[in-house]
Amino acid sequence: MLILIAAGAWFAFQQESQAQSFKEWGLKIWNKMMAPDKNLDSTYVFQPFKGWNVSPTYKARWDRIGIDAPIRLEMDGETKVEGEIRLKLINDVTHHIGVGGGYGPIRLGYSVAVGKGNKKDRHFSFDWADTKFAAQLYYSNIHDIGSCDIDLKGFVPGEVKDFPVTASIWRVSGFYIFNHKKFSYPSAYTGKLVQRKSAGSFLAGAKFLNGNVSLPEKKSIVSSLMLNLVGYSTWQASIGAGYSFNWVLYHRDAESGKNIRRLRNLTFNITAIPQLTVVNEMRMSHLIKDGEEKVPVHGRLWPNALGKVGLCYAIGHFYINGSFEFNYNRFRSGELTQNDFPSTASGEPEYYYKLNVLGHLSNCVGSFEVHYRF
Repeated sequence: MLILIAAGAWFAFQQESQAQSFKEWGLKIWNKMMAPDKNLDSTYVFQPFKGWNVSPTYKARWDRIGIDAPIRLEMDGETKVEGEIRLKLINDVTHHIGVGGGYGPIRLGYSVAVGKGNKKDRHFSFDWADTKFAAQLYYSNIHDIGSCDIDLKGFVPGEVKDFPVTASIWRVSGFYIFNHKKFSYPSAYTGKLVQRKSAGSFLAGAKFLNGNVSLPEKKSIVSSLMLNLVGYSTWQASIGAGYSFNWVLYHRDAESGKNIRRLRNLTFNITAIPQLTVVNEMRMSHLIKDGEEKVPVHGRLWPNALGKVGLCYAIGHFYINGSFEFNYNRFRSGELTQNDFPSTASGEPEYYYKLNVLGHLSNCVGSFEVHYRF
């Protein structure tokens, strides 16, 4: 009995020691991340204290999602019909209000669309912008009204309008800043650092994107779409390199990193990162007789791009930021030959389809934020 008690006490002591060691290790890492960067060139970059910040936000968004599919219908090796199917799924400008806040280089943001009734778009972001790198985790949920145009030679053009579409998008992106001693990317967007003299830097980074689009399963729409498409998902991994430059329009120094009441700074940034999508996979969901079939679509290497401009005015404990960001994602497949594509909801193939899939999933975001740091 005494042996069991001693063993239990020893085990509890070990667990407590490990928990204490883990806590100390985590605290050490946290303090290191939040400490001032000693490698920065103070001639070019000023470091205010790394503290808390909160802000109301306004964003105007233009989201665009769609598919263009040139298509040929064949029977016994002979082309019977050819044409194109065009899906305009999301093409809407929305206005969002939200809040943001964080500590040091970390920031969380949440916004919701106004004026859209019960089905409100929602957006969440987690940003980590430091001296050497900038990274973001982003989620968006979008509701809109879509349309479909079908133009097959020899047939009267068909059109389906005003059907509901839901899309969810996950994006993880980041880049490394090479000239991190003299150039401060956060100074134009988060106010965590302040660019004293104009400078720029080459960037290298990557982006992963997952998008899911859901269409209604109404019979009228299904029959009109011919492919019985009820949704699709896409996975993309891109790599790229670009350049970012901060132009300091006005600067007046603070008395110290803690006393920043006299600080005045106006910085303009422009960032451009061309990218190449190296993983470009898509899965199209079609209705068949027994339920739903998911058809994989393998995409080619394809160029994408990220562009951003920002203007930040720092005045003491406040900083005001306006920015415009453009994310462009496009996918393209080789020619698909589907012998088992259902031409009707009954699942009986009347024709064989040969098609290419060209799609776009992009957005433009203009934002305005007022931050207070303490």
